[in-house]
Amino acid sequence: MKIINAVYGDATGGRWKAMLNIADTLESYGHEIVLLRGDENAHLSSGVRAINVISSRGFYSISGALKLRQFIKQQQPDLIIVHSGKAVWSFKNAMIGMSKKVPVIAVNHSHNVKRTVRADAFIHITPHIESLVKSRQNEHDKKNKPQRVISNLLHLPTEEALPQPFKAPATIIMLTRMVPNKGVHVLIEAIYLLNKKGIRVNTILAGDGENKAEYQKMVVDFDIEDLVSFPGWVNGQEKVQLYHQADMVAVPSLQDIQPLGILDAFSWGKVVLSSDDVGPRQVCRHLENAWVAKAGDAQSLAEGIEYLITHPDQALQLAVQAKTEALERYCFEQIAKEHDAFIKDVYQHYSQ
Repeated sequence: MKIINAVYGDATGGRWKAMLNIADTLESYGHEIVLLRGDENAHLSSGVRAINVISSRGFYSISGALKLRQFIKQQQPDLIIVHSGKAVWSFKNAMIGMSKKVPVIAVNHSHNVKRTVRADAFIHITPHIESLVKSRQNEHDKKNKPQRVISNLLHLPTEEALPQPFKAPATIIMLTRMVPNKGVHVLIEAIYLLNKKGIRVNTILAGDGENKAEYQKMVVDFDIEDLVSFPGWVNGQEKVQLYHQADMVAVPSLQDIQPLGILDAFSWGKVVLSSDDVGPRQVCRHLENAWVAKAGDAQSLAEGIEYLITHPDQALQLAVQAKTEALERYCFEQIAKEHDAFIKDVYQHYSQ
């Protein structure tokens, strides 16, 4: 099939990566993918892929709709996949009055779904997002608009990356943007609480962001500079080196959708320290595949770290289960199979 794969609105972060990943999965099954973005995403790279650019100034932009209408007529796609509410509205408006309407599949990456329910079909990256969409649908749409939960994917390491027992002292890594909702400050306080009890844990906080200086000052104020380091932004090879050092990977988000850091950690066979925010809970299950602490609660996180260090066999079991799920649920091959099956279902549904 020929498929337009588009995003409008600022797609910095997960949405852009997800758009490119879907292009990869569907091309692996022989589909032709046409990438499209708005000019607000000019700062983002599609790598070696060609990408079309059509500006759209808003949900009700007439000029933008007319440009998309012409693009649809030129491309003659079988399906359209979009990654934002703005893209849903832009394409649906563009096809008003057209004799042949192309089904629009919305990939929901956000808990703000109200603009996407106008789509003809849905890929939800988590069950919680599915429930939010269905809460806004009437009974007819629930029954007649195809939808499926298909997670974001992970790329497995080029090496086996098998789970290993903790080293002594243990090392925690966190690869993140230095902003409040990621919970960096919660991890720093947890390391401080453990240090007060004589439990020393090496911690590497990799990444940059607007709150980095504040977090560095926290470390100084807590007098744990010998335990916590800030290497800044890391490239691909440096990230691999960090995973080699890591015993645990912290993702203590206060507010998130589906943290990709959790999936990466699973692929490396590492123990994940998660929060119980609704986003991480879509992947993590307490003492089954991760340690799930109370969101924003440093004491809860510290207790989890201490428990895992003092129960090494159980910690290793969590890492083994995480690695198993990476292979069976989230790897490229599994998600590609689900994407291919779903778009075929959508095409058949609207061809009847």
